[in-house]
Amino acid sequence: MSNKLKALGLGLFAMMAMGAVAVMNASANGEGHFVSSVAHTEIKGTEEGAHHLDLIVHGFGEGEEIGCNKTTYTATTTNLTENDLTVTPTYAECYTTQHPETKVTVKPNGCTYTFTVAKGTTNATEQTVDVLCPAGSSIEVIHPNCTIKIPAQKVLTGVTYTRVEEVGKPDWVTLDSNPTFNTQFEGGICVFLGTSHTGTLKGSVTVKGSNTAGEPVSVTAT
Repeated sequence: MSNKLKALGLGLFAMMAMGAVAVMNASANGEGHFVSSVAHTEIKGTEEGAHHLDLIVHGFGEGEEIGCNKTTYTATTTNLTENDLTVTPTYAECYTTQHPETKVTVKPNGCTYTFTVAKGTTNATEQTVDVLCPAGSSIEVIHPNCTIKIPAQKVLTGVTYTRVEEVGKPDWVTLDSNPTFNTQFEGGICVFLGTSHTGTLKGSVTVKGSNTAGEPVSVTAT
């Protein structure tokens, strides 16, 4: 399924976030938790059915979008409850939607997205995501006409979690996302559109868990 990163886009889970597989770290506004039924849980965010997450960069041009045929968002828990979930993204087979022959490379460069659950509320202004990057790094969207960089950014709001219960199956979560982040255009003709722009991580993914044997386990956000 194509992962649209609109307006030359990409943009956070890219700057959002920027980030996902790995760990869960404590955050300032939390006290809510991600809860799994086993301590060591492999978590994967996927686009299924109507669930689709678009990484959008504004300011590149009306109607210009980037799609990626292969995207994944992964994380690992080490405790039954975690306040934060740090997710590692991968993007492959990316292209411009108006000109599919134009290939685009999306490089996370070690950046991740850290999602935090606020206590007792599903309000999107309370749930946050941080884009975390190694020193000197940023998420890069490399287009033939320019490079878009998404640097580390903290406390981006606009995320909600919905618990899904199905009879005979482990619980899972729908993550809905709409945070705004900053981007920087560098090199090529894109800079004539301006260098500082914003982006949006818009859409949703299904978040499910499995144990070390690959068997499904419950994952919720409370």
